[in-house]
Amino acid sequence: MTRTQVQIPDVLFRRIRRYAESRETSVAEVFRNALELFINIHSVEGVPEKPKRWTVPVCRSTGLFADPFAEEDWRAQIYEDRDE
Repeated sequence: MTRTQVQIPDVLFRRIRRYAESRETSVAEVFRNALELFINIHSVEGVPEKPKRWTVPVCRSTGLFADPFAEEDWRAQIYEDRDE
């Protein structure tokens, strides 16, 4: 296992420590699990190590079937939904 150091904001660290305590685990284990989840979601397989130039990332499905911003009054619709 490799040992490393990271710098994170104090507020974030306190939140992570509280989470770890609530799950009766270590902060290190929370970091390992979070990083493993991140890597599984953002797979690096098939990505060249040094791309020659930046390209647009592949879009993941959002589950939407229509453009939610197609109508001019889309902001008003959002606030109407909140009021209900």
